[in-house]
Amino acid sequence: MTENKARSPWLEGAKAMSEELKNQPPEVQLEIRRLSRKTYPETWQAIREKEGEQK
Repeated sequence: MTENKARSPWLEGAKAMSEELKNQPPEVQLEIRRLSRKTYPETWQAIREKEGEQK
C-alpha cells in the first residue's frame, strides 16, 4: 500500500496555524481560546434556528 503524499492545502494550513499558535505568548493563546468559545455557540445557535425554519 502506498502512502498518500498529496495532502489538502487546508489541512496543511490548519496544522501550520496550530504550530504557530504554540509559539505565541500564553496571553495570546488564552485570547484565541476565548474567542473560539465565544464564536462556536453563536454558530450552533444559527444552525439550530435554520433547522427549525426548515421543519
